[in-house]
Amino acid sequence: MQVGSIVRSVHIAVPQGARGIVMRILGDMAMVAWYAGEPGTSLQLNTEPFFLEDLIDTGELVRPASAQMH
Repeated sequence: MQVGSIVRSVHIAVPQGARGIVMRILGDMAMVAWYAGEPGTSLQLNTEPFFLEDLIDTGELVRPASAQMH
């Protein structure tokens, strides 16, 4: 998993069917921007920190405009 990875989660705080984009990774946590469906084509819900173990990497990757480059 890396910045720009599209993820899903079965965590109780994430609505079913929502997908997110990893914006930053800090240790064992990631800031994820969640969308109601497909990122970029559906309503953005919120941005929250999640443990990496609660995220499911879909294998898709985008480069969000607001992602910090190192």
